[in-house]
Amino acid sequence: MLYLHGGPGAASSSHREQITHILEEHFLVVHWDQRGSGKSSLGNLKSPTLSVMKQDAEDILEYLLEAFQKDKMIVVANSWGTVLGFHLATEYPNKITSLMAISPVIDNQKSQNTTQAKLIKHYRARNNKEAVGQLKAVHIPYENVEDMAVQFKWISDYKGTPIPENEFGQHMKFFKEWEPQWMPLYKELYSINALKHRTLFKIPVYVFIGENDLTTVFELTQKFYEKLEAPEKQLFQLKNVGHQIPMYKSVEMQNLIYHVLAKTNK
Repeated sequence: MLYLHGGPGAASSSHREQITHILEEHFLVVHWDQRGSGKSSLGNLKSPTLSVMKQDAEDILEYLLEAFQKDKMIVVANSWGTVLGFHLATEYPNKITSLMAISPVIDNQKSQNTTQAKLIKHYRARNNKEAVGQLKAVHIPYENVEDMAVQFKWISDYKGTPIPENEFGQHMKFFKEWEPQWMPLYKELYSINALKHRTLFKIPVYVFIGENDLTTVFELTQKFYEKLEAPEKQLFQLKNVGHQIPMYKSVEMQNLIYHVLAKTNK
């Protein structure tokens, strides 16, 4: 089982004990720290392009199949990782048994516009002029990390977990450090619109979404799922969680993945 982490640039191997510990009882789970993240961090690394990251994913797939002498593997992909997961599932269906797509990237621009409208309506109703003013200044597509950070700040507040000003400064520092290496790749994701064309897979695809997801809004994911064609498909909508399913609904997520695979392989 290959786990494709989110981000880009957010390696998950350091907390695998939390997000794949149940799956590791049943599968050999590989956490790949993608180019420039986690144990694959390199100094002065140029921002990788989407085509480079897709090639890396192809290379790791081939390497693992050869190293463990397997014909196929399961792919579990989270958030940005679903871009790579969908690519592998489309290009190498004969080498993948099934794809688990968690909080998938469907259409970043439409998703962010949907969230923006929802937030502005919410704060206008509460006469929060600071929130409305800051949100209206956000550019979509994001022009820089300030746009990303401000929308993130008010998403957190909307969900009932406001970020104090001193902590927001720490968040902004993180975004600023992330920007040079990853913002160019992130901007490439705006070219993705999974609703635009026919979505056909030759392998089973299982989609996991959080009902409170404002990063990749669940309404778009539902539309994507409805038009998705696959030998087998299933949609799991997790309650009381947003975008970060592996962090906040880890046990439920893993149990769902295990049970659907156990059922499929009977």
